[in-house]
Amino acid sequence: MGRIWPAIRIGLLDMRGDLRRFLLLVVCLAVGTALISGVNSVGTSISHAIDEGAAEIMGGDIELSRADRPATPDEVAEMEKLGQVVYVVDTNLRAESFDGEAFADVTAVDHGYPMFGSIVSPHLPAGEDINELLRRQDNAYGALIDPVLLDQLNLAPGDIMGIGGTQFSVRGTLTRIPDAAVRGFRLGIPVLITVDGFNRISDRTSPLPGLGSWYRYKVKLTSGDIDAGLASATEQFSDFGWTVRSARDGLGQMVRYYDLFMRFLVIVGLGSLLIGGVSVWTGMRAYISERSSVIAVMRSIGAGRSRVFLHFFSQVAALAIVGVLIGLVVGGGIAWLLLPSISGAVGISLTPAIYPQPLLVAAGAGLVTAFAFAYLPLQQAQAIRPVLLFRSKGLDAPPVDWKALLLSPQVVPLLLAILAFFFLAWLMTNDIALVLAFGAASAIAAILFQGFIRLVQWSLSKLPERGPRIIRHALRSISAAGQNAAAVAVSAGMALAMLIVVLVMQANLQREFLGASAFDAPTLVGSDLFPDEIEDLEALAEERGIGRFVATPMLRGALTQIKGTAADQIRTRGPEASFLLSGEVPLTYREEMPSSSRLVAGNWWPEDYAGEPLVSLHQSLRNGLGVDIGDTLTFEIFGEPVTATIANFRDYSWQGGIDFLASFAPGVLEAYPTTLFASVTANPGQEEAITRLLAAELPDIRFISVGDTLKQVTDALGQLSFAATLVGGLAVGNGLLVLVGSLSTGRRQREADTVITKVLGATRFELLATAFLQYFLLALLAAIPAVVLGLLVGRVVSGLMLEVEFTYRPDVIAIVIGLAISITALLGAMTILRAATARPARLLRDL
Repeated sequence: MGRIWPAIRIGLLDMRGDLRRFLLLVVCLAVGTALISGVNSVGTSISHAIDEGAAEIMGGDIELSRADRPATPDEVAEMEKLGQVVYVVDTNLRAESFDGEAFADVTAVDHGYPMFGSIVSPHLPAGEDINELLRRQDNAYGALIDPVLLDQLNLAPGDIMGIGGTQFSVRGTLTRIPDAAVRGFRLGIPVLITVDGFNRISDRTSPLPGLGSWYRYKVKLTSGDIDAGLASATEQFSDFGWTVRSARDGLGQMVRYYDLFMRFLVIVGLGSLLIGGVSVWTGMRAYISERSSVIAVMRSIGAGRSRVFLHFFSQVAALAIVGVLIGLVVGGGIAWLLLPSISGAVGISLTPAIYPQPLLVAAGAGLVTAFAFAYLPLQQAQAIRPVLLFRSKGLDAPPVDWKALLLSPQVVPLLLAILAFFFLAWLMTNDIALVLAFGAASAIAAILFQGFIRLVQWSLSKLPERGPRIIRHALRSISAAGQNAAAVAVSAGMALAMLIVVLVMQANLQREFLGASAFDAPTLVGSDLFPDEIEDLEALAEERGIGRFVATPMLRGALTQIKGTAADQIRTRGPEASFLLSGEVPLTYREEMPSSSRLVAGNWWPEDYAGEPLVSLHQSLRNGLGVDIGDTLTFEIFGEPVTATIANFRDYSWQGGIDFLASFAPGVLEAYPTTLFASVTANPGQEEAITRLLAAELPDIRFISVGDTLKQVTDALGQLSFAATLVGGLAVGNGLLVLVGSLSTGRRQREADTVITKVLGATRFELLATAFLQYFLLALLAAIPAVVLGLLVGRVVSGLMLEVEFTYRPDVIAIVIGLAISITALLGAMTILRAATARPARLLRDL
C-alpha cells in the first residue's frame, strides 16, 4: 500500500498539463450518466408512489370492468367472495341548463365509495357519505360538478341542471376524486352523481361516436394479498369480457406514454454510455500513444507492467469519477425538478426525493464503462518497451495482441467489467431482452465496422495509383497499415449508428405522442345533424373563416354475427370489442381514410369502389373479436342484416378527435337513413369567438366543446415530444463530440507524416486538401454501414421494445450524417494545421 499511493499521486500529477484534452471524455461520460440517473430516479419515484398508494390510486385493491353491461347478480356474488365491492360507472353525457350545453364526464358511485382516499369538495364535510349528500331531494338527485361547468352553464349551487335529459340538483363543486389517475384522460367536464341517480337518467347514450359507458367494480380484498387476488379474479373473469387490473395496470394512457419516454431515455442513456466508452477508448489510446516515450523512460528506470498500469489507471479513474459525479448531480437534480410536473400529468402524487439505488446503479454503470473501454489502451501501455526510445518518439503504441490477451489471465478484468455492465443494465431496465439485444448490437457493430474498414483498406491497396496526387495520397493514407484509419472509422461509425438509432426512436415517439393530426384537434363537435344544417354550417365556415369543417355520415347498428357465429356466443377481449357488442353503436361509411388514421393491416378501398360490402375496423378489434382480414361481420341496421368482409385494420390518432370503430366502404349504408356528425376546428385564438358565433347563428344545433380537453392532452404529449427532441439532440451532440475526440487518435503520427511530406515539397494546400479528403472519405465509409445498422436496430427497438410503429425521417438523418461527415473532414484537416503551417525544422526536432 505504501507504494500504491505515491504511484497514484504521480499519475495524477502527470495529467495536470493535459486536462483540457480530456474534456470531451468527461462530457460524454457525464451525459450518459445523467440520462440514466435521471430516468431511474423518475421511474423509482413512480414505482414507490404506486407501491405505497396503490389502493388509493385504484380506489380498491383491484378493479374489474367492462364496457357492454353491468355485472349480473351472480358475478357480483363471485366478486364479493374476494372482498368488499363498490360499483362505479364512468360515462359521457350531455349536460345542459337554460343558458347553454356542455359535454360532461360523468362518474356515478354506489354506497361505500370511496373505500380508500377521499372526495375533495368544499361542499362535502369531512366524513360525510357522498351518497347522503347527493341523495334524492325535492324530486331530484344531486350532483357535484367542476367549477368550469358552473361557469359554462351559468349555474350556482342549488340550481337545477339537466344530465342526459334528467334533472339534477347542483349540490356543490367537485375538486378531485381519489381514483382519478386510473381514469386517464377523459373527454368532458367532471360531474359526480350516485348510481341511483344514474339509473334514473332517461338518455344514457353518449352524444359522441365511439364513447360508451364503463362499468367498474372496485374490490377491497379480504386477504390483502393483491397478487393472489388479481390472479384469482383473472382466472374467474378474464374469459367473459371482463378487464381485471391492478393500480399499475390502470394508470391510464398517459403513464404508458411516460413509460415509453423513459424506455427511450434508458436506451439513449445506454447508448450515450457506449458513445462515452468509445470516447474513453479513443482519448486514452491517443494519450498513451503520445506518452509512449514517457512510458519507455519509466520502464527503462525499473517500472514494471503493474506500475505503468497503475499510473494510467489512476488517471482514467479520476476522469471517470469527475464525469460520473457531474452526471449524477445533473441527472438527479433534473429529476427532482421535473417530478412535480410529471406528477400533475400522470395524476399521481410524486414527492421530490433522492433515492440512492438508481444513482448508485448509474454511477456503477458509468465507472464500469470507463474501465472497460480504457482497459485495452492500458494493456497497450504495459506492452511498451524501453527500446522504443531508440526508434521514434511517441508516434504510436504497439497494437493489442488479441491472441495473447484472450489466452491470459489479463482478460479476466475485462470480462468481469462486461458482466458488471450487463448486470447494472439489467437493474436499470429490468428487461433482460433489452440488455442482451443492446450488448449483441454493440458487439456486432464493432465487428461490422472493423471488418468493413479492413475490407475497404484491402480493396484500396489493390487499386493502381492513378489520378491527382491529392487523391492518391488520401487513398494511400486510408489503406496504409500503419495509419489509424481503422480506429477513426470504428469510433465514428459507432457514434453515427447510435445517432441514427436515437433519431429513429425520436421520430417514432413523436409520431406516437402527437399523432398524424394532433394540431388539427377539433374545437367543437355536433351529432345527429341533417343535410340542411350541414349546408348552413358550410356556408358559415366559408364566410367567417372557420379553420376546418368535416361532416361524416352516421347511423346506428348492432353487431349480431362474427364469422357466422352469433355475437353473444363470442368471448371478447378488451373494452373496444365489448363496446361494439353492447347494442346499437355508431357506424359510418367513407370513401377516403381520415388523415388521423393509419393502416395497420390490409388496404383501403378505392374512392370509386362499388363491389361487395367491406368494413374497416380499429386495430384493437383484431384480437378483441378474434377476427382477421377476410372474415365477415353481420350488423343489424334498421332491422335488416348487413354482412361485410373485413378489408383492413386501422389505428387512429385519438388526439385528433373522435373516430368510429367500424367504417364501411361506399355502396353499403347509403340506402339507410343517416344523420351527420360534424367537427369544427377554429383558427388558433378564435375558439371562444367561433363557439359564440355558432351558438348565435345556429341555435338549433347542439355543439359540444372538446377542444380544451384535447388541447390538454396534446399539450402534455407535446411536452413529451419536445423532451424527446431535446434528449435526441443531446445524444446527437454527444455523438458529434465523440467524432471530434476520435480525431485525436494518431495525431502525432499524422503531424510527423505532414512535416516529412512538406519537407519533400508538398504545399500547404496539398497537405490540408489531402487530410480533408482522407477524413471525408473515412467518415463517408463509416456512414454506409452505420446507416444500415442504425435503421435495422431502430426498427427492432421501435417494434419489440418500444412497441410503436417504425418510421424514420430521411431528411433529418441525411442532415445529421452530412453534418457529421463535414465536421469530421474539417476537423481532420485542422489536426495537421499546425504541422502544415509551422517551420519544419522546429517540429523535426521533436520527432
